[in-house]
Amino acid sequence: PLRYQSEAGEEPVLSVDGAFGAPGLNLSHWPGNQTPGPLKRSLSTGIALAFMAQPEGERTRQMEGLTALVNNHFDTDGCLSLFAIQHPEVALRHAERLIEWARAGDFFDATSEEAFLADHLITLYADAQRSPVRERFEGCTEHERYRLATEALFEELPHWLTTGFEHHEPLYREALARYRTDLATLQNLTPVPLVHFDLCVWESPTPIEPLPGRHALFGTSACDRVLWLSGDANGTLARFLISTLSWFELPDRKALPRPDLEALAQRLNQREGCRPDDEFAWRFQSAQTASPEVWFGRAGMPLFLGDAAPYLAPSTLDAATIKAEVMEAVRAAWVFENETDTADSDDIFAV
Repeated sequence: PLRYQSEAGEEPVLSVDGAFGAPGLNLSHWPGNQTPGPLKRSLSTGIALAFMAQPEGERTRQMEGLTALVNNHFDTDGCLSLFAIQHPEVALRHAERLIEWARAGDFFDATSEEAFLADHLITLYADAQRSPVRERFEGCTEHERYRLATEALFEELPHWLTTGFEHHEPLYREALARYRTDLATLQNLTPVPLVHFDLCVWESPTPIEPLPGRHALFGTSACDRVLWLSGDANGTLARFLISTLSWFELPDRKALPRPDLEALAQRLNQREGCRPDDEFAWRFQSAQTASPEVWFGRAGMPLFLGDAAPYLAPSTLDAATIKAEVMEAVRAAWVFENETDTADSDDIFAV
């Protein structure tokens, strides 16, 4: 049976995507996962597919005594991991596309519009207010809502994989238009990738509206960190975002240590001449969260927010000053492996 749970529990289960100490078999790329070494992949969907691609006898041995299929949260990669376990024939036939869809969800990296739409629709299905199956959620707990949304998606996924999403066009029309606008905005700018810092800088000398969202910013760069700067003489809009690439356990990618975002916000507030309890100030989200950011504006920005415009305000600091502080924070966290790396970093920092 499929269920969602927050506590580890005592009975052995097959837990996917989340890593929350549940006894049994864990198939996850989350920090602290217990995934068997040969099955490790960058996405939990890839891990689940690899597990189901094993000989039946091996799978049966590993699943012996397990009582349920569980996860502790709802998202695209988690949903597709569950799908791979419960519907392996369909999932293995479309493995590459499912991994692309999961990547759009967990890494904000859509390799195609199809992947972007899949992530958008899967996320929408669990939304209590906007889900196309929201009438099923009446009186449900959050975990029960997740289970009902997942089961509804399992009915849809085989059709999406064979015939596409066009019958859901009213559900994604606005999001797709915004995504295309975001990509067009970035095509008119020149990114500056600082490879050693795993940082991509986007800078516009004029205000831009709407501001590009996470899928566009991370999908057009291979970097873990993105700095967005735009504005004019009236002020600078700034977002410094860190992706999930440095949070998940990725066997094919070495993550750099994350910078101290709290210290960065403090230094920027000192430069700005404001305090954290002012209406507008430099804010930060904990570097321990999956994809945090630093920005100037209002407090209370939710995690993983795509459209940050309602929380942003123009900073009096110019783009060069903000960029220098961000790069210094990244540099301070960098672990130098040898003297050559240290010398190279001076050259890059000068850029």
